[in-house]
Amino acid sequence: MKPVRYCLAPGAFVLVLAGATGASAAEQPIACKKVPLVVRDMFHKDFPIAKVKACAREVENGELVFEIASVEGAMTRDVLYHQDGKVIVVEESIPMEAVPQSVRAAIDTKFAGGKIKLAEKLMRDGKVSYEFQISFKGKNVQPVFDPDGKEVKG
Repeated sequence: MKPVRYCLAPGAFVLVLAGATGASAAEQPIACKKVPLVVRDMFHKDFPIAKVKACAREVENGELVFEIASVEGAMTRDVLYHQDGKVIVVEESIPMEAVPQSVRAAIDTKFAGGKIKLAEKLMRDGKVSYEFQISFKGKNVQPVFDPDGKEVKG
């Protein structure tokens, strides 16, 4: 079996929340000052040393939501919020070494010979999952796995 090549770009900055958060309309970049103050305050409270890179808004399941994309050291982080400041999902880029062995084994089995472009840890409703961008057999795929290595819907 040919192993998966792990090739993560340092500081890879990809906004992929639309695919990870269910049905949504197109993400629209906006000035961060247009994000509700309660959302900005919650972000800065939860991630005090993160540097904000971009902000966006989109409609998800009929509700207007806001995204703040940031960087903290080598890690990128995208956080999607309800208008009241409640977190919907946090996505953080992580090195493959931080991915559980069970998930790495599942990727090596299912995507043997593929090239991993990005690995992210997703935190939603108290649950953790891992999302990847993989170049596999000429296609770009974005599988999501639970911590036990079971592929789940994103």
